[in-house]
Amino acid sequence: MKVLIVDDEKAIVDLMRRSLRMEGYETVCAFCGEEAVHKVEVERPDIILLDIRMPDMDGYEVLQRIQEFDETIPVIFITAHDKRYNKLLGLELGADDFISKPFDTKELVFKIKAIWRRMNYGRVKQDQPGKVISLETMEINPVLRKVFVDGEARELTFKEFDTIYFLVSHYAQVFTREQLINEIWGFDYMGNTRAVDILIKRLRSKMEPYGKYIQTVYGVGYRFEVKKDEEEQ
Repeated sequence: MKVLIVDDEKAIVDLMRRSLRMEGYETVCAFCGEEAVHKVEVERPDIILLDIRMPDMDGYEVLQRIQEFDETIPVIFITAHDKRYNKLLGLELGADDFISKPFDTKELVFKIKAIWRRMNYGRVKQDQPGKVISLETMEINPVLRKVFVDGEARELTFKEFDTIYFLVSHYAQVFTREQLINEIWGFDYMGNTRAVDILIKRLRSKMEPYGKYIQTVYGVGYRFEVKKDEEEQ
């Protein structure tokens, strides 16, 4: 596995690099946002560790630039601030996890391993894929891991695709946020259920006009069901 480390503090980069190399990971480093975007295109990392505060552009902008190239690469934000709004904004933009400075390198390695396990689980499911799901003008293809609406591909992140495929595959079945976390994030996810709400919000906007069929069952969770006579929930 190749990990891209992005941070303008050389000491932090060196610490992470040594820790990850001891675990057998290949590492690539960048010390500013522009360099990070370039390294993503050239090195094609499997996971990115991305500092939020950098001199040329912040981590949020870097994440958006990276997603223009490839939305499927998991990103763990590294922040010196453990503030709720930072985490919510990162989740809104599609970050997979957070770790706050100063951090325990063992915790960092744990988070990377957890994401890698989920990715590999998704690849196993892709090697033994389910059926293509067609609904009106929407098609969900688990082999290509793409969703098409009116023949046009919708750009979804790794978790967004898994979520829509899971919900549509279990048509009209209601799942709690905890159940979706276990299914999509994995049982070892260390975040909270707010991540589910943020992901559903993003997914609805990307899946129009089918986004409204990802329905909120208040006090319980979510389901996918086509009810044209209902207002968006």
